[in-house]
Amino acid sequence: MDEFYEEWDAIPVDIHESRRNSHPLLQSHLRQTASQMMCRCARAHIPYVYCGSTALRLLGVETPEDLSGPGNAWDNAPPRSNKHPRDVLHVVVRTAGERHELSGVRMHVWKGLAPDSIQQFANGVQCLRPAAAWASVAMDATMLQLIQIAESMERYGLATLADLRAFAGAHRFQGKRRCLRALSIARTGSASVKETELRVRLELRGLPAFAINYAVTGSAYDSRAEHTVDLAIAQYRVGLEYQGDQHRSDYRQYRRDRDKLGALAALGWTVFEVTQADLNSEEALDRLAMRVACVIAQQTGRDPHVARLTYARIGRAR
Repeated sequence: MDEFYEEWDAIPVDIHESRRNSHPLLQSHLRQTASQMMCRCARAHIPYVYCGSTALRLLGVETPEDLSGPGNAWDNAPPRSNKHPRDVLHVVVRTAGERHELSGVRMHVWKGLAPDSIQQFANGVQCLRPAAAWASVAMDATMLQLIQIAESMERYGLATLADLRAFAGAHRFQGKRRCLRALSIARTGSASVKETELRVRLELRGLPAFAINYAVTGSAYDSRAEHTVDLAIAQYRVGLEYQGDQHRSDYRQYRRDRDKLGALAALGWTVFEVTQADLNSEEALDRLAMRVACVIAQQTGRDPHVARLTYARIGRAR
């Protein structure tokens, strides 16, 4: 770690006690990213308030760049094209007259920026507070990314979804309508950005709303802790488990997964294991959605189908 970094230089990246050991590698990565960005901003000595993805990194949150990838085929409000390099520093000013060319810096204008939306660290670096930082990427992030970042802030204790709603309702900023739409879809309790992506992209295909981290009654580990399913439609006993790399590389985790899936199958549950490969193409997600739809159809007697919904549609359904 850079010797310039001090513990008080960045907001600690932490999560609720129940999830504290869930993603240690991710937590370590976010802490390192926050530390590196803090060092860079402190050394830049720029007398401006950091915003956008720079602020998100300072806060220890996944950024739009980190979340880039396939998908968002039905995002009816695409983000602006961003020709700026990933390592540019983003700062905010209150008037267009304050904006000027500065090497390695992109300046944004936020006329209605309130003083209480800004915080200053002990080393003098100024940064938007979490809710304002989220709002500041409204026009540079996809709708899915806005949802992922909002849920990530809630997961790591930086801002609740209620905090984000209150901020969006009380302030004027570009992309406000997009933020409100994202909040109509965002949910509490998601364990990772990948789970959020999986849930949202399947709901865009017309599947019923999923319960998050659903505890299955009557199924438990030897420790008597109830088995949980990452995403579930409990009415039809169908669930999804997102399997990251740790599930394949950790033998004990692998055995626990096998035992849990066997126990759930004995109770009549159909649980699909999902990996990054399933998120890498629209076709793969269509197949997964159809498999879930077929399980539901077997119980309803209706023909299975995959729809093409918009974010506005699934937001209204909430």
